[in-house]
Amino acid sequence: MLTRKMAVIADDDKETLRNLVSTLEDDGFEVALALDTNHAIQLIKKVNPVLVISEIGKHNYDGLYLFESFKKEVRLANHLKMVILTNNADEKYEILSFESGIDDFLIKPLRKNAFRKRITRYFKEEKAPQKSPKKQYQIRDLFFNITNKSIHKIPNQEVIPIQAKTFDILLFLALNHDHIFSREALINAIWPVNSKVTARSIDVHILKIRQLLGEGYIKTIKGVGYIFLKSEE
Repeated sequence: MLTRKMAVIADDDKETLRNLVSTLEDDGFEVALALDTNHAIQLIKKVNPVLVISEIGKHNYDGLYLFESFKKEVRLANHLKMVILTNNADEKYEILSFESGIDDFLIKPLRKNAFRKRITRYFKEEKAPQKSPKKQYQIRDLFFNITNKSIHKIPNQEVIPIQAKTFDILLFLALNHDHIFSREALINAIWPVNSKVTARSIDVHILKIRQLLGEGYIKTIKGVGYIFLKSEE
């Protein structure tokens, strides 16, 4: 990993903080600790981190509010990874978190080795120069811009508001339009290994796609999963 990457942590769990700081510093990070969510927002603006980790559902640590504050900022969107690490295993928080566009939802206690694998996966592209991936795709009448994860219909140039993970799922299905994917397959394709993402989360993202684009793009194959329609049925 490259040195001097910044991470901001918004949590007051002392044991979790000790493990997180130790793990991140071992992997070449500098760590800034936030006293509460408002302080975390100030730190993010100041230190320009590549990783933000926050609790959720506490009066002084509101990860959803924190992530909503930054997910639309182009300056941060292409490199900032946002992670919930929480004691709260309520599924509604998991669904709300992924709807908010976070990159991962983890349940305490922190498993250091598994967490380190996630960090490696998040930032592995920094290890060595690689061939630049294609930045734009046109599939049917949809135009995908990978750089800022935006989408519009051709010939209309108006950008359709879409969350990052919803964009990722739509693009993955569109690029692999000849295949049916189960919910589990989509989770494995989009999220890091061992993420606590549920099948219900996938259904929520598919519903969002249909609300944004209409019914003619994603088809449900009952008992199997989802497929992107190469042409309108």
